[in-house]
Amino acid sequence: MSPKDHVAPRTFYLNEQHELSRGEKEGRGSTPKYADIDWATKGGVISSSLRSVADNIQASHDPLKGNHCFLLAEPVATLAKFSTNKIKAVDGKIFESTTFADKHSRVFKRLGMDLLGVTENGSAIVHMKPQVVRQLSSTAQSLEGLGPREKSRWATIDKFEMIPLEARVDLSWLRSLKAAASGDAVIELQPLLTRVEIDTVFRAILAIFDRGLGEAASGTGTDYSGRQWLRCKVTPESLERVARDFFSIQSLHSPLIAFAASAQPIKQVRRIASISDAEISHLPVVGVVDTGVVSNHSILSKYRRGTYVAQTSSATPTDPHGCFVSSRVVFGDPDYSNGPPSETPNGAIRFYDINVSGINAGEIDGKSVLPALQAIVATAPDVRVFNLSFDAPPLDTIDPVKRSEFLLLVQDLDNLIFQYDVLVVISAGNSPQGIIPATEYPRHFDDPQWALGPWARSFNSLTCGSFVGHLTSGGVATEIDWPSPFCRVGPGLCDSPKPDFSANGGNISQNYRYAPGLGVWGLSPNGMWEDKSGTSHAAPLLARECAFALGILQSVCENGAQPFAVTVKAFLALTATSPVDHPAVRELAQRTLGRGAASAQRLTTPSAATGVMIWQGVLDDDKDVAKIKVPIPKEWLEEAEQPCLRLVLAWDPPANAAVKDVWATRSVSPKLKRYAETSARRPLKGKHSKSYPLIERHYSLHKISTEVPEDENFWLIEIEYEQVAEYHPTMIFPPQQRVAFAAEIYDEGANKISPQSSLQSLPQSATMTRLSIPPSVARMPVVLRTFV
Repeated sequence: MSPKDHVAPRTFYLNEQHELSRGEKEGRGSTPKYADIDWATKGGVISSSLRSVADNIQASHDPLKGNHCFLLAEPVATLAKFSTNKIKAVDGKIFESTTFADKHSRVFKRLGMDLLGVTENGSAIVHMKPQVVRQLSSTAQSLEGLGPREKSRWATIDKFEMIPLEARVDLSWLRSLKAAASGDAVIELQPLLTRVEIDTVFRAILAIFDRGLGEAASGTGTDYSGRQWLRCKVTPESLERVARDFFSIQSLHSPLIAFAASAQPIKQVRRIASISDAEISHLPVVGVVDTGVVSNHSILSKYRRGTYVAQTSSATPTDPHGCFVSSRVVFGDPDYSNGPPSETPNGAIRFYDINVSGINAGEIDGKSVLPALQAIVATAPDVRVFNLSFDAPPLDTIDPVKRSEFLLLVQDLDNLIFQYDVLVVISAGNSPQGIIPATEYPRHFDDPQWALGPWARSFNSLTCGSFVGHLTSGGVATEIDWPSPFCRVGPGLCDSPKPDFSANGGNISQNYRYAPGLGVWGLSPNGMWEDKSGTSHAAPLLARECAFALGILQSVCENGAQPFAVTVKAFLALTATSPVDHPAVRELAQRTLGRGAASAQRLTTPSAATGVMIWQGVLDDDKDVAKIKVPIPKEWLEEAEQPCLRLVLAWDPPANAAVKDVWATRSVSPKLKRYAETSARRPLKGKHSKSYPLIERHYSLHKISTEVPEDENFWLIEIEYEQVAEYHPTMIFPPQQRVAFAAEIYDEGANKISPQSSLQSLPQSATMTRLSIPPSVARMPVVLRTFV
């Protein structure tokens, strides 16, 4: 580093002063030219199948059969298109498979149908009104005479059928229930029903129940997406009757229970009497969605921001998990393996106690999670970070019907994050205690018992894995910073790079059970410090850093503005400490530790070796193109041996579980240009998985264009988004999309020339002190569709 680089490093905040006038994308796309389709025969099959399904629905006992048709659209396995591509085309044709869960999901909207889901074998579950069925049947009958564009809408559909029973209820679960004995079940209605229709169906279902057998409703509720559900005690005989007769019911299943993943206390130390009286009202807040903390806790009570108790939860917590997790939020990761300190340290975070516990200890009621989050964001706007230290079993081990229901909860979580601009941290989950993998650690990453559960796969949330922060003899992991052997393993949905980050969660014994000295430290309900292991106890450390980063970024916002959640994601992803890269654990680390340990520290203590720039903004719609001028000083470019730019882009798109092969309905793309008229530079490498809303790209800046633009110290980043799948049919999403990036310039050469001095010498650096003032509020006005 040269003497002139001895300047105090700073972070550079880009805002509307560093943006060019917004651009607009040009329209693109043409009608596909399909080959080898007998349109007359195809139209006849589709038309007759529509009429057959409509007749079967009308013959059912469903009280809504005159108002709605819920049916199955079978795909054409393979389509041929004419093509002039000499490399890909065979005899002038290319062949593609139909994927209703991905690129072909939007055909239904164009035909007047609503896509509700996609089955395991690729068939689409769709909704339409009876009059639309008649119209489409007539149109399909005359398909041969229609134009190319109209024909293309039908190309992927083979025929229509009734939704099979096994797509709505797990038959093995149904047959496992004791005959004539009532048990707990949840009946989920189809979406798109009016309030009157919901009441009609509920009354018809309750009329079937036999009170003498203990059949009765025990509760009802509404999902975030507007779908109604009924919790009840019911016999398997009534369940099967309801499933066969009522097509306005989407699914029937046992309660959706997740588990607070930790062990019982395995080591305690004496209670510490000395508790600080420091002022804490100014501290950041994390909402802890868990099993609750006792109201009179001797240490944690003073850090409690508020309390929420779900209707299904006990006001008096019966499980210690919520207390331990909350203490990790408040106090972080203390090490008391050599004995407790003389007095309790001061906490740095407050917590909002959100109790969503289930009936049994350690259980989380999945249906309570979204209502709890909605209640908190509506009443406590200062709570923008939430910690969810729980999950269900590995996704592929859950039966298909219940798996779909869990994924609908995850979809709703992603859409709530889009609407309210909050940060949600989810633990990666733990393997079952006492289960030893078939392949020894650390080569066990393909063991199905170690796969992620549904909650940890949320796209808009941050999933936290676990590593071993300190070593004690007897553990499976024998090196510090190696992945915790119990940590669940990615990837996530659509091969997404889950988990996102990681933190210290402890080790495990050789028999894959918890043992003294192998865990991390937290508080019990009676104020004792305990030693436990689990990803549950790693996630709060990530939630803390999110809260710290939000607070720091808020200080560089104008009054009335606030940092986006995606701004925090982008910064933490850019600056995370890379995980261990030992050959023995390289693949396991990549699939459990994500980008490593996140920290907000570089916001307050910037690195002198790089120049970090942060920008956030709102794209008005899918035609809007944001153009941000990024400072890359010419002076530094000439001095640096290997100048580079690293860019991390984040956004929080609406999600749709029906298009499960893409999940996110919007894809954002960045382009780096020397200036507006030049072509985009090709990145050296990047970390991106299909539609996952976090992109990392690396660019070499070594070869500079000989054409010098008017402002030679600035380059251009252009950002736009594309709608890649249909939105959830019950919700109206605004076209605006929050997006943010964190970028850094640095020198990979031997001398590591710092860009700080050159950046701070730019006259424009005086304007790089705050984030943009968004043209609209951060919360997106998502609206439930009204059906009449």
